Amino acid sequence: MQQWGENYWETYSPVVNMLTVRLILAIAHIHKLESKSIDIVLAFPQAELDVDIWMELPIGMCPEIDETNKNRYVLKLKKNLYGLKQASFNWFDKLKTGLMDRGFKAPQIDPCLYYKKGMIVLTHVDDCIIVGNKMREIDNFVKSMQNGKENFILTDEGDIDKFLAIEIQHLDDKRFELKQPFLIEKICRTLGLVDNDWKAETNSKKTPV
Repeated sequence: MQQWGENYWETYSPVVNMLTVRLILAIAHIHKLESKSIDIVLAFPQAELDVDIWMELPIGMCPEIDETNKNRYVLKLKKNLYGLKQASFNWFDKLKTGLMDRGFKAPQIDPCLYYKKGMIVLTHVDDCIIVGNKMREIDNFVKSMQNGKENFILTDEGDIDKFLAIEIQHLDDKRFELKQPFLIEKICRTLGLVDNDWKAETNSKKTPV
């Protein structure tokens, strides 16, 4: 059992505001910026622990020990595992430090938005959106994340096509279209509107933009 003040302190980690996401995509369209998304693989265990944490042996792990003294073995964690109270905070702090070390700044309006001359990065736990003036600079930034002292393990997802369960479709002249078909389908199923004749049973109205 973790105890506050003994083996954890901070637990809070922010998430990106959807208004910020739409704003950055709009800026990318207006200024014809290049864009890319990356996914951090097993993000939480990539962060370091700053305190000693011990845990009981997990079920299925049976070292050869004296049957009369089964509880004398414990494990000392070396990784920031999922489920720890500070796991989310530790990962956010490591990612923030990595971006700051590469010259990015974070405005007060959104702690998940980072910017420097020619490039903007949006983060949401283990997903990142990158927009910039030149794709070469974006690629160099991604390589620096992979090959830097932090050794971030990540996947280059290429063009932005999905973020936070929102499909981002690239149109001509570098425009974006945001869609949530899975959420819409889920709502329709919940409301029983999945039959072929559901349109005849509902009164649809166009939403003004």
